[in-house]
Amino acid sequence: MIKKITAVLLCVTTLIAICLMPSSAGVWHDEGLDILRSQWQEGEGPSIAGFNIDYSYYVPETDNPCPLMIFMGGAGNGTYEGKELQATSFPYWSSVEYQAMAENADGMYLMILRSPLPFYFDTCPLRPMYEAIRDFVDTHNVDKKRICLFGRCLGASGVNRLANAYPDYFSGACYMCPRTTISISDAHAMKNMKVWILCSMLDSYSIFPFYALPSWINETLFTKDKTNIRLTSCLTAPRGGGFLNHEVYWLIDENFSPGILNSYTGLFTIDGNGKKIPVSEINAIKFFTSGDYTPAPDPAPDNPATPATPDAASTPAEPENQGGAQKPVNQD
Repeated sequence: MIKKITAVLLCVTTLIAICLMPSSAGVWHDEGLDILRSQWQEGEGPSIAGFNIDYSYYVPETDNPCPLMIFMGGAGNGTYEGKELQATSFPYWSSVEYQAMAENADGMYLMILRSPLPFYFDTCPLRPMYEAIRDFVDTHNVDKKRICLFGRCLGASGVNRLANAYPDYFSGACYMCPRTTISISDAHAMKNMKVWILCSMLDSYSIFPFYALPSWINETLFTKDKTNIRLTSCLTAPRGGGFLNHEVYWLIDENFSPGILNSYTGLFTIDGNGKKIPVSEINAIKFFTSGDYTPAPDPAPDNPATPATPDAASTPAEPENQGGAQKPVNQD
């Protein structure tokens, strides 16, 4: 009898505890990409000379200003309408864990642009790309001090074009297996931005000595703060597709999680001073969301004090409306 009573009491206590636990909004990383993608929505930018860019986006559950991370895929990655979300693992960044990593913010806005055929981001009209981003920023509570670009392969070309056309608008640029080169003039224009280049030394398509290496040299020459630039490279990368050692972008998609690091050989990351960054300190989300930010407004008090109502005896009588004079209007 005592055992039955104890079991009942334990069940009731457990149910009460569950009911009192705060609910956890959002989807966790381990729940998978399909569920994470279900949180995203579709949008499109304004028409510029009859051409506009559409995109998928994620909105964090907060009213406070948050940084915006913008992703552009490679050739053939999501060029068909509505497919840009399926062509990348970047939606991992909408998981509860990754959202919580944002510095000085309650989360991140996320955006995946689509480059409609016959264009890729190396040739897509630039102004509609920019206007799609600016329209999104102006209609959401985006922290304008922290708007970052991420590009994979030819998507890195789109990053380079936007970053150099509007260097004061964007705070960061990430080049993953880039099929483009940051020129001397590009690096000078981007001298105030956070820049991260990722490329395998044995990439058979984004050839390291042609693209990543000269880009890195130019960045180290012109950046104002060498701790604000990073280079990540390796010898071999996993998940080989049409090109060998090309898929370094998984490091960013998975934010250098321990579960993926063992898939790369010879992996290292350095800053602009040549200092090697310990693996335990590598976090792309914290890197791109750190720095200047727009603070959230001070919260209103839960129970603001109500002004005391004066006693009727101490309230001066209103003057009579004599001679057609108007009563004074109370102006706040």
